[in-house]
Amino acid sequence: MKINRMILFLFGVSLCGCFDDKGNYDYRDMADITIENVPEVIEVLGNSDRIIVTPKVISSLDGEVKEDNGNFEFSYKIEKKSGGTMVAGQKWVDLNPSKTLNLDTLAAFAADTYVGWFAVTDKRSGVQTSTTFDIKVSSPTYEGWMVLCNEGEQERVRMDMISVISAERVIPAYNVLAPLGFPEVKHARGIGFYPTRLANPDDVIYVMSEEGTYKLNKETFKTDESWNMNNVDFIIPPADEHVVYYNTVNSSNASAALACLCVTDAGNAYAQVLSTPGAAFEKPINTSARGEAPTYRVAPYIGVSMARPGNGKAAIFYDVDNQRFMGWKQGYVDFLMQVLNPIRDKDGALFTFKTGMDLVYMESTRYSNGLVYAILQDAVGKRCIYGINMSGNGYVPESKYEDLNAPDFDKATLFAFHSQFPYMFYAVGNKIYLHNLGTNTTYPVNNIALGENETVTMLKFNLYRQCSLKDLNNQSEEFMARQYELMVGSYNAAAPDNNGGRLGFYPVDGVNNSVTKRIEYSGFAKIRDVVYRERR
Repeated sequence: MKINRMILFLFGVSLCGCFDDKGNYDYRDMADITIENVPEVIEVLGNSDRIIVTPKVISSLDGEVKEDNGNFEFSYKIEKKSGGTMVAGQKWVDLNPSKTLNLDTLAAFAADTYVGWFAVTDKRSGVQTSTTFDIKVSSPTYEGWMVLCNEGEQERVRMDMISVISAERVIPAYNVLAPLGFPEVKHARGIGFYPTRLANPDDVIYVMSEEGTYKLNKETFKTDESWNMNNVDFIIPPADEHVVYYNTVNSSNASAALACLCVTDAGNAYAQVLSTPGAAFEKPINTSARGEAPTYRVAPYIGVSMARPGNGKAAIFYDVDNQRFMGWKQGYVDFLMQVLNPIRDKDGALFTFKTGMDLVYMESTRYSNGLVYAILQDAVGKRCIYGINMSGNGYVPESKYEDLNAPDFDKATLFAFHSQFPYMFYAVGNKIYLHNLGTNTTYPVNNIALGENETVTMLKFNLYRQCSLKDLNNQSEEFMARQYELMVGSYNAAAPDNNGGRLGFYPVDGVNNSVTKRIEYSGFAKIRDVVYRERR
């Protein structure tokens, strides 16, 4: 009986304590949060597109939560889906430091697949609700036109891209090498590109300038001072000279080239014979015997047959000191390919290879199964054009054009020769001309209209380098026809920034001696060279 009285007493004390504590706790219901309108996957182009998310947040107590609702806080973060760190050992990055409801930020991330997190926090209860979405970042350098530019008065080397994400989506991306370690160099000269189907050697991409030539990582385009071509591709690094022109001699094998050839700003030529194990550029080949000191300088051009697969095993150089063409050929042993030799004239030939003239320009084409055009100028400034067929063993004088009916041809510095029609294009200031070599007739290309402050900075046909590209990648006829479009780079000096460059693509009409514009892109610096980054 005493035990029962004690239990009743303790129960009463406890009950009184509960009544006395009334009001010390908040028994309000906690809200249920739902998140809608967040995509499962967002696909963006790195350093070009923006990551945009506009979620709809609904609270069971507050209804739709708006941006200005002070009871809620929003956050976004990103991390690699495959694991690993984002920056400085940190596994995730805050995408939205301002804590706003909607996200709109540049996709400044390397090509990869990431997980995005969106979280809503009810600040009254501390309860957080979140959802995830994938972010697939594509590289703007994966495929498309590499656009090499000189930027500003100092002519800082810069590379832009016209990125081909798909057949339906082609967009420009600018200054793509700046965040990838490319050194600050000036005066761009060109892009060296050698694609191959073999694992070794692999695809090669060079950015050539007057202050250094650098190899790019074929996938990421990353580079730095340690990737200087002189240090990675030469047995003995050349002193005080930089590679400014690069070309390959394609063999009959559709998979790879026979050799890679280059010329430096010092006028020295080098050969990398790919049949040699651990092939590299050796000593200059503009000499009479392997390994000896150079005895003359060569012009920054190398002529080869551009027929694919290669139907020629030779290349042609120009000796600027002795005003003559010099030949390089495949030899039975590798050391024979480390020397240039004078090309012998044949009786009755259309012209002599000892021209006695200055070389103005030389271009390799597919016309006539591998014709190399050379523009030459005599002592009084008169110009003519030689056509040298490089198919087979090469060096066949095929065509000679003199007394050209071509206005201001003697003033032109930019040229481009077509591979399907006997057409030469040349530019003077902001005017472009089409010269029909067969009829010796010139047509002003008036429908390429440039302003008075614009000048042409590049004319080019981008012939694809990879053998069997159409069959390998199941490319369309439309895509394959792009290589025969005239590319016109121009620059507007009145542009308020350093982005007055335009690049137009013009299909050529071989019947009516004319061109039509297919498409144009803008926002570049002064365009120096354009090469399509082919994929296997």
